Amino acid sequence: MIRNEQITQRLAELAESDYKAFNEKLIPTAYAIQGIRMPALKKLAKELSKDPEIEDYLRNAEFTTYEHVMLYGLVLGNLHALPLQTLLGYADRLILRMDNWAHVDTTTSAFTAFKRHREEVLAHFMPLKNDEGEFTKRFFVILLMCYYMDGDNIDRTLHLLSEVPQGQYYVDMALAWVLSVGLVKFYDKTLPYLQQKTFSKFVHNKAIQKARESFRIAPDTKAFLNGMKIK
Repeated sequence: MIRNEQITQRLAELAESDYKAFNEKLIPTAYAIQGIRMPALKKLAKELSKDPEIEDYLRNAEFTTYEHVMLYGLVLGNLHALPLQTLLGYADRLILRMDNWAHVDTTTSAFTAFKRHREEVLAHFMPLKNDEGEFTKRFFVILLMCYYMDGDNIDRTLHLLSEVPQGQYYVDMALAWVLSVGLVKFYDKTLPYLQQKTFSKFVHNKAIQKARESFRIAPDTKAFLNGMKIK
């Protein structure tokens, strides 16, 4: 059995005081930050995921630091053999403990098993689109970007993005990020949402800003987008 005290000890051994200070400036969170670099966390997660009793950890894990939450998500991302409903159940437990953008963005992108079950996954997480929580909604937005930003799903994805309630900073930033990706990958599909001013002034203008920072958009297109900013 993987015991919580063993996990806590392993994490403590990986902590770096300088990196702790760096992360504390970068990541606003109510959790204590230990200061563990991502490659080290990913290596530990990969090691733990091979343990035959890993579900004991998933059922009983303690979320006492920023890194405890991150580790849980990274471990889940490695467990491709878990039944989908089991994986979703553990993901639900994790999402409720996220309180910052780094938890959301890093762990959501780690759930590559979701690619095999896109319809079931989207149906399961659809209620988060209108959830009151800032980071539960951000999870939904980043989920769309990670697993539904392709030719088969782009129309649905853009429509769902337009339905996400705006006004919370980290939700709005995520929406702008995904829209900018849409402008890069599916310009003709995404542009009408800006032309129709579907999103708030902040999201609209931030999406344009991010798109104009991309090397994959031509200079004349960037100039056109700049002219679309809401004054």
